[in-house]
Amino acid sequence: MIGHLPWIIAAACAIVAAAVFVWQRLQLKSLQRRVMRAERRVALLSELAPPLTQAARDSTAQTCQRIVERFRTLVPASHVLCFVAHDGRLELAAASDGQGATYLRIGDAYEGEGIIAWTERNACAALIGPSRAPIASGLQIADLWALGDGYRNGPLLGSRDRVWALCVPLTQPRGYGLRPAVIGAVYAERKHDDPFNEDELGTALTVARLSADALQRARFADEVKREAEIDPLTQLLSASSFRKRLREVLEGPRRDVALFFIDTDRFKLWNDTFGHAVGDVLLRSLGQIFADVAATGGFAGRNGGDEFCIVLFDRTKDDAVAVAEALRARVERSEFTAGPPSVPQPRIPITISVGVAHYPVDVPAHAEAPADRLLEAADARMYDAKREGRNRVSYLRARALGTKM
Repeated sequence: MIGHLPWIIAAACAIVAAAVFVWQRLQLKSLQRRVMRAERRVALLSELAPPLTQAARDSTAQTCQRIVERFRTLVPASHVLCFVAHDGRLELAAASDGQGATYLRIGDAYEGEGIIAWTERNACAALIGPSRAPIASGLQIADLWALGDGYRNGPLLGSRDRVWALCVPLTQPRGYGLRPAVIGAVYAERKHDDPFNEDELGTALTVARLSADALQRARFADEVKREAEIDPLTQLLSASSFRKRLREVLEGPRRDVALFFIDTDRFKLWNDTFGHAVGDVLLRSLGQIFADVAATGGFAGRNGGDEFCIVLFDRTKDDAVAVAEALRARVERSEFTAGPPSVPQPRIPITISVGVAHYPVDVPAHAEAPADRLLEAADARMYDAKREGRNRVSYLRARALGTKM
């Protein structure tokens, strides 16, 4: 037995050496896989960053469409949807087929209790399918099949028995240890016999991180653009935006367009008597009245100071004059207060002077710069109304004769 001891020791050493060799080989292969995965991620970032950087210069809708396109290229799926957070809900902003889901269309809010709701609520990616998902331990993706909490439905086919559904949130950090804010989500779906693999899941998370940054920049750009287009006091179109839209309308397919140019009578007296803060309240109230009129088919803007403009579509000139007269009467009847009813205040009646011009009645269809001509015509009629005593509607009764009311 003692004579065999060297052989036993040698065999044991050989076994240990072989085991160490196998372990080292396995470690080396694991390291090689990690290196290859890292290289793929670097290549992915190089490929993905330029289009998403470009996307950040687009509108939110265009950015979401780019996100869908890049996601589907890098993580193949039968359907890909991109949602954007708006007023506390996720709204569908883009889809790989350009239309949406079976029961969800672009602009619709997602109101189900499926994987998308779970992802939004937990600010965490989730996957569900016909069986336990092949998720590596290092990936921050929840397997809803394993959790068994009922979040199984997607917005398309709607059954975990028929599809693999992946949803990754688009988030922005909030700091102070708070859960990230979900500003959107990407939903991808595959058939039941085509699960997402580990590399694809990792790629999906990388795409989501880059997409979130692009989406946040696009949303900020949209907000800046909106603030430039909207008058902050009245929430009507700004003067430049109003003129731009009027030009677009008149340069498009021919249609009847009526333009009201409105001046607020005695506004300076109101401002001097009650102060600018109360004057702002009055302008907001008038803006709401004008917005109500435009909501019947048109748009309204603030020209500056106490002047406003309203465009109405597809109205004859007689119809437009009748609407303007009804608007004038409504403002005259309105009780605009300068303070609490219990505090006596001098009464300054608020009325408006309205100039009406019509395309193509007052400005012919073949005229150059028809938008500018229409604005000039309505502005001239408004000054006629002011000169004739205020609180009235003025328009050309017959363009050929040049007579006015």
